[in-house]
Amino acid sequence: MTTNNANSYNQEEEEQDETLQNFDKMPIDLPWNIKEKSKVNEKLDEIEKQNLSRKMSQLSTSATHEKNPIKIMKEIKDQLEIIPNYLTKQNISFKELMHQTLSSIITTTEKLNNNMDELRKIAILLYKIMVIQTYQYLWKTYLKSGTGQLIIPYETKQKLSYPTTLSIWPKEIKTIVLSNKKDKTNENEICLKFVNNQLNELQRQLKQYQQELNIKANNFQGYTLSIQEKLMTYIEENLNSSLSKKIDHQVELIHYDYHIRALKLEYFQHKPNEYQKQLIIQICQSQYEQET
Repeated sequence: MTTNNANSYNQEEEEQDETLQNFDKMPIDLPWNIKEKSKVNEKLDEIEKQNLSRKMSQLSTSATHEKNPIKIMKEIKDQLEIIPNYLTKQNISFKELMHQTLSSIITTTEKLNNNMDELRKIAILLYKIMVIQTYQYLWKTYLKSGTGQLIIPYETKQKLSYPTTLSIWPKEIKTIVLSNKKDKTNENEICLKFVNNQLNELQRQLKQYQQELNIKANNFQGYTLSIQEKLMTYIEENLNSSLSKKIDHQVELIHYDYHIRALKLEYFQHKPNEYQKQLIIQICQSQYEQET
């Protein structure tokens, strides 16, 4: 049962094998490869209508959702909606990058200004895609921990004295998901369903942004992979100093927490007395606080 549910996100993920660098190699009949500007605009309008319909649907059903699970996705949505300073029109470094990138393909000042606006929109889409991928890394780690796939034995440098295939859901997931649940008998299934749903939602948003990116890229005369790589490098350098560093730290804590809890479970198998139980709990808690 657990394996089948755990695979639901993996199957969804396998459908999304396209990379940003292959946008110009996609089948010609796909809507985001249409070259006529009028048809491209029609497709963009269609996407906007779909987004509006989805948002209205979410509003109509929001009353049935639990408060905390919405909050966890709100953190991601807030990150996507706030345009970082390094992608604003006023940012000097960003303006210089766009001017340098476009100077070789644009001749008139008027066209340069127009294309800078369009290039900025592309950069913002790239930023959103990279944010989604960063959060996917975090949520995949949650899933691996909860399904006993977090620790790969042959990658572990030292021999462990406890099993590494235990299904251990991170504390933050259990706290969020189970806080409003009266019946906790199916705790594992509840956590698994929640994390899979979050991953599927991230994947859906990723596809949406990639689709919008491909439309804009194909409609931008002179746009190349080289331009895209420059934008991605610039965004990545800035993202790594903020969000990526934060997520990397969270992932490290998930790994650390998994080892601590697996060790405690193994220790309790030896039936320690009450004093020994309290001692190991205090030691583990002390070590965890030092790491956090």
